[in-house]
Amino acid sequence: MRIGCVLTDLDGTLLEHGGVLGAEARAAISRLRGLGVPVVPLTSKTETELRALLAELDSGGIGSFENGAGIVTPSGAVVSEKAVPADRLSDRLDELARSAGVPLTPAAALPVAEIRRITGLPEEKVPAMLARGFGLPFLAPEGAGPALEAAARGLSGARLTRGGQFWHLSGEHGKEDAVELLVRSGAAARPFAGLGDAPNDAGFLALCDAAVLLPRAAGGVDPALAAAVPGARVAPFPTGRGWAAALDRLLAEDE
Repeated sequence: MRIGCVLTDLDGTLLEHGGVLGAEARAAISRLRGLGVPVVPLTSKTETELRALLAELDSGGIGSFENGAGIVTPSGAVVSEKAVPADRLSDRLDELARSAGVPLTPAAALPVAEIRRITGLPEEKVPAMLARGFGLPFLAPEGAGPALEAAARGLSGARLTRGGQFWHLSGEHGKEDAVELLVRSGAAARPFAGLGDAPNDAGFLALCDAAVLLPRAAGGVDPALAAAVPGARVAPFPTGRGWAAALDRLLAEDE
């Protein structure tokens, strides 16, 4: 198919554990660059992390940070009207924990060694991961999802989403809002190919002309994501290898 822009999640989708860009994904990005197709990350990562990755990708310099809190383009950054500063979300996280009846641990409260174990990041990249402007990533006990989601429905002015490694509390924005900002700024053009692996990717994938779900490393697509994006394609492998293979298949449809 003809692709105007590739919208993609990062962790668990384009990147390997530890935020590494694998050889297969790197080759696919080079091919897309040759075709003039920008690769646009839509990520829960911070603006600092996003900018570093955009420099590595060298594929348009466009992306979105903190689950749609804002976008970065060569002209600068634009913050969504729905974004809420992280310091104002701390009280909402405490409220969510009380209402759900479960302990919640902000990522910023975790020891660096624990963050590295969960994310695979090298120590020097942990400060950038914690430099949150508009969201709070946190950990919840196993099986706490239903209680959290029920409690979040009574939480005004904030949104709960689940990424691949952390839960996230933010303003009432999502990656789908980033797509609107990108289109409005003229930074992204259809047809969109979209790739993601977690429930917080469902909103933007639903806006894509071709949506691809990445299976988890443990096997199978996340059931909540599959239910939210019916009819989406499924990549043959997890992470960057599957990302590259799925895009090769999409591009072959136009040949």
